Amino acid sequence: MGSYLFLAARTLAVVVIAASVWPFAADAYDGMVVRLAGGFLPSDIVVRAGEGRIYLDFLGGEKGAGLGIQGYVLHFGLILVAALVVTTPGLGVVRAVAWTAGVLGMFLAVHVAGVALFVWGIHAATQEDGGVTIGQVMAAFAVFWALLPAVIGGAWCYWRWLPALRGPGRKDGVPLDNAPVGR
Repeated sequence: MGSYLFLAARTLAVVVIAASVWPFAADAYDGMVVRLAGGFLPSDIVVRAGEGRIYLDFLGGEKGAGLGIQGYVLHFGLILVAALVVTTPGLGVVRAVAWTAGVLGMFLAVHVAGVALFVWGIHAATQEDGGVTIGQVMAAFAVFWALLPAVIGGAWCYWRWLPALRGPGRKDGVPLDNAPVGR
């Protein structure tokens, strides 16, 4: 039980540290997401990033008409999953760095696709017969961004944490001092 608490505390510490440092990189990351998503967006909505937000400006609407997404809505999952990867037991520094880079690339691709799909959903909701409402698009967006990191993080823990915690010389995640290595 003690090793589980230590791993949980270590992971929480990495989440806090990453969340404290992330504001310095968030605007650059959001800018990259917006630039990459720009080619996949409808022509009547312009997306821009700044001040910790992603803004949608409607070109056909009134002056000042738009919508904003708090950037941390996108980032919390990235921070959580990266922390889970970095603190994976038995992974080693080089592999942890490589997997973390892979997670960052995967989340960048998911964020680009997610922002593009969100903008297309808002575009459809603002059409007369779009078939969806802005509230439905916002709800789907919120559910997607809440579940995605949980699913990815859960899959990572099942794939990497459980085997490491239940490996030889461990019983229920607790190291056994006298356990034979080949057991």
